[in-house]
Amino acid sequence: MNHNNYELPSIYNQKTEHYEAVDEQQQQDDSFDLRMGPSQQQGLLLDDNKNNISGPPLQRHDNKDRQLVWLLLVTPLLVLIFTAVPAIASLPTIGSMTSGNAIWRLIDPIFTLPPFLFIMFCADVTRYHTGSSSTFIWLLWAIGAGIYVQGHGVHLSAALFKHPVEDFMTVHNQTLGSNAGLVEELESIYSYMRNLWEHLIGHYMYAVGAVIMSWTQIAAFCNQTHESLTIGYQVLFCIASLIYGLLIGAIAIDFPGGCYVGLPYTIIFGALCALLMISRREKDLKYGGLLTLGHRMVLQYYLGASIVGFVIIIGWVGKYGFANRTVLDI
Repeated sequence: MNHNNYELPSIYNQKTEHYEAVDEQQQQDDSFDLRMGPSQQQGLLLDDNKNNISGPPLQRHDNKDRQLVWLLLVTPLLVLIFTAVPAIASLPTIGSMTSGNAIWRLIDPIFTLPPFLFIMFCADVTRYHTGSSSTFIWLLWAIGAGIYVQGHGVHLSAALFKHPVEDFMTVHNQTLGSNAGLVEELESIYSYMRNLWEHLIGHYMYAVGAVIMSWTQIAAFCNQTHESLTIGYQVLFCIASLIYGLLIGAIAIDFPGGCYVGLPYTIIFGALCALLMISRREKDLKYGGLLTLGHRMVLQYYLGASIVGFVIIIGWVGKYGFANRTVLDI
C-alpha cells in the first residue's frame, strides 16, 4: 500500500456528500408533477357526473294497472259507505247501552285500511326509489295508518261513552229537573265527549291519517307511469276519482270547521299533483301526462278528486256559508 496516497476519511467530506444528497432530494420534493393519476382523473369524472344528474327517469309500469284502478275505486267507496251510514241512519241498538252505529264504526278500519295498503303494493316503492327514500315512504305510511286507526278508536270510544249519559238524562228527566247543578254537570260531560273527543279530535285524527296515507301514495307513484287504459277502465278510473272527490266534499261540510280546512287543502293538494306531473315529463307524454287519462294514474286520480271536492265546498259555502252540517242540523 502506498502510504503517500492514503487519506484518512474526513467527516467534512461525509457532511458535504450528505448535504448534496439532501439538496437533490429537496429539489425533487419541491417540484410537483402537474399530471394527474388515474384515481384523480376518476374523481374529476365523478364530480362532473354529479353536476349532470337530472333525477331518475320516469318508469312505465306494465303490471297491476287494472288492479290499481279497482283499488282506487273500492278504497274511497268503502270509506264513504262506512262514514255516511252512521251519519245519516240509526242502526239498531245492541243491549241497553251499545248503539248499532258504534258497532258499525268498530269494524270500519278492518275494511277501509287494507285497500290503502294494497295501493302501496302496486307502487313498487323499492324499485322506483332509493333505499333511504323508500324506507321513509313506508315509515310515513305506517304513521298515517296508525293515526287513522287511532282516530277511529277515539271516535268510537267517545260515541260509546256519551250515550249512557244521554240516556240517563232522558230517562230521569223529571228527577233531574229539581237539581239544576247536576243537570249542568251531566250536560258538560256529554258535551266534552261528543263535541271535543268525538266530533273534533276523533274526526280530525282519522282524517289526518287518511291524508298522510294519500300523500304517501303520491310520493310513491311520482316517478311511475302506466300504459293506456281501455275505455271501460277509463270510465272506472273517472268514477273512482269522482267518488274520492265526493268524499272530500262530504267530510269538509260535515266536520267542525271543515270548509275552512277543505277549501285550501283541495287547492294545495290539486296544485301539488299537477306540478309533479308537469315537472317530470317524458317525450311521449305532453305536460307529463297531465292531459292523458290514466298514464299518471294516482296523481291524476287525486287531482280530479281535488277539483270535485273544491267545487262541492264552493257550492256549500255559497249556499250555507262556512257552517258545517251538524250546526245547521241538515
